[in-house]
Amino acid sequence: MKLAAVIDNYVQFKRALGMHLRSEAAMLSRFSRVMGAIDISDVRPNAVRSFIVGKGPVTSSCKQHLSVLSSFYRYALSREFATTSPLPTTLPKIPPPGPPYIYTPNDLRRLLAAAASLQTPKASWRGRAFRTLLLLLYGTGLRIGEALALTLRDVDLANHVITVHNAKFFKERLVPCGPKLAAVLTDYANVRRRRQPLPAGEGSSFFANSLGTRWDLATTQKFFRQVCLCAEVVREGGPRRQPRLHDLRHTAAQHRIEAWYREGKDVQRLLPQLATYLGHRDLGGTQRYLHMTPELLRQANRRFERYAKP
Repeated sequence: MKLAAVIDNYVQFKRALGMHLRSEAAMLSRFSRVMGAIDISDVRPNAVRSFIVGKGPVTSSCKQHLSVLSSFYRYALSREFATTSPLPTTLPKIPPPGPPYIYTPNDLRRLLAAAASLQTPKASWRGRAFRTLLLLLYGTGLRIGEALALTLRDVDLANHVITVHNAKFFKERLVPCGPKLAAVLTDYANVRRRRQPLPAGEGSSFFANSLGTRWDLATTQKFFRQVCLCAEVVREGGPRRQPRLHDLRHTAAQHRIEAWYREGKDVQRLLPQLATYLGHRDLGGTQRYLHMTPELLRQANRRFERYAKP
């Protein structure tokens, strides 16, 4: 059976179980194109290894590719579409991920101002739309994939609540937003977005291009890199060490912890609430978003001083 046909069967099977499988389906489609129009039995281990490892430096994407292909071949073997698995048993050592970039308030102000650099004569709305996206990511701590998947129906502007359907682990959650962010979202939705095409009515993408279709992740990341360069928000270490959109989620969590310390709140009691807000299954997922910054260390020292010298 042709490799492409087995991939189509696998994707349909997974989606029938309620999985979205957007990024996985795109990766498997790329895998099929690279392998060529061949039977699944003709896929060679060397070709698979080259696809997984790639041509550039070894990154965490190798692990992701191997995970997706492992799931696909388990399906193919169980359905007897394939008799053997061509997946490699070992991979080059993947370097540990670098620390996230915690944006300072000044960084955030410069990024918001630099969003205007995306505006062009043919896309006069783009700068305002991207500025709204940055504010949404920082103000709610949404993952970038969750933000791009939002529809107009998901953003309840009257009640200041956002419904996240395409969350990690296929969970749905409600995310409240403050009045200032709600005002920004309302202005964008009514003044900008609703003047663009709405191919699915209220089910149309909240962040969309001139045709009314949702922004894809690659284009959004390209826009963000342009904004960072314009705002001069960079760090040493080369292209792979530069600030990311996902770091806005880290920054939102970090700034919330720092604010709780400044306000004298019981941080340990509030951490489960932060975990729920971010869509984590437990506190272990939230711990990865907490980092010992100079500001947090300063607030912790002040709290200890109040405890030691009442």
